Amino acid sequence: MKLLTPLAAALLLAAPAAASAASCAAMLEPTQAALDTYIEAVAAKGATADESTGALLDHDPSPAGLARSEAAIGDGTVPMRAQKALDEARAAQAAGEEAKCLAEVAKARSLIGLK
Repeated sequence: MKLLTPLAAALLLAAPAAASAASCAAMLEPTQAALDTYIEAVAAKGATADESTGALLDHDPSPAGLARSEAAIGDGTVPMRAQKALDEARAAQAAGEEAKCLAEVAKARSLIGLK
């Protein structure tokens, strides 16, 4: 029976942490895409507002900016709160705080009706 070398043992011990780190990172983009779709649906059926000066600039609006705009015209605060949770998740991921990242992604998903 061959014993594991110290390097192999270290890699096996690190594997769950690496898989766990990838899980939050892997959830961020699909959740952002789902939130973007949610915001578009809310915007399509909700109230309208005049274009702001910022909207006339030659660039796409940020998801956070869209969420704030939707909240300002009465389409609720769900998009803004979900975007804030995703922003917090990205910050937690960058800081290596996997549990907080996963919790914030779960919060965003729950806000927009995803599991």
